[in-house]
Amino acid sequence: MSNNKNKSPIKTIALAMFFVAIFLLYFNYINNQKGNMKVERTRSEVDKLCEYDMVGDYPKTPRDVVKLHCRFFKAFYIGDADDKALENYEIDDEKLAILNHQIRSLYSSELLGINLEKDSLINLKNSIENMKKEGYSYKNYVLPEHSQVTYYKQNGVEMASLDVEVVLGTNEKRGYIYERYVLVKEGEQWKILGWGEYSKQ
Repeated sequence: MSNNKNKSPIKTIALAMFFVAIFLLYFNYINNQKGNMKVERTRSEVDKLCEYDMVGDYPKTPRDVVKLHCRFFKAFYIGDADDKALENYEIDDEKLAILNHQIRSLYSSELLGINLEKDSLINLKNSIENMKKEGYSYKNYVLPEHSQVTYYKQNGVEMASLDVEVVLGTNEKRGYIYERYVLVKEGEQWKILGWGEYSKQ
């Protein structure tokens, strides 16, 4: 009888220690998850785009391709400043070159053939400088719904087009430009063939 009485407190203590250990492991796991989320939140949009996996996480639809393209352009013209004046923000040359290389993964082979990487980087730098001089900032973009994307075939090739509203601004007012994107399907991926401004009636 005395042996059973002695074993009971030992089992209770062992079980208590087991549950404490489980609790500590769970608490540690939750803290690590929160830490990872905090690090993710503090990473800038520029850093996220520089590290974006263009192979494993390539956008699946024309709309998603254009959305990612717009994210890059917003980063080019606002970067990490996010709604602050353009003159207060500048991407360093190294990151700008990485972003330029990244965004070219969204372009069709035809567009890449007439738009060499070194030339596109020079043009990008000039465009950013012109925006600064004119006092404009890239506020936001508005994409159509997936159902509003137009799909068609041209010479047997799958194509798609969609329109995007771009919101520009100065310190005093806002303006809007409208851009039409044309995409072509190369293999299993949608690629940007071209885009340009158009007048919305």
